[in-house]
Amino acid sequence: MSAGDKIDEVDLKAGGTAQWRSNITALGGKTLYLDRWRPGFLGLPGTGGGSLVLWVPISRHGGHLEVTAQLNVS
Repeated sequence: MSAGDKIDEVDLKAGGTAQWRSNITALGGKTLYLDRWRPGFLGLPGTGGGSLVLWVPISRHGGHLEVTAQLNVS
């Protein structure tokens, strides 16, 4: 986890797909850290992975945000 309070966690296997939904009421005005974690030697945390940082603006008129990410197998 990069920072702040954890909202949710979704397990995703290589080549798989996942979907997660929330709303602006819960996420508006917050910074989201979408972390990709890969185990290192013997399953211990390693240097693999990465993060996507996304700020969700507050919207009083609703809205829609969709993020599509492709994780390459290495």
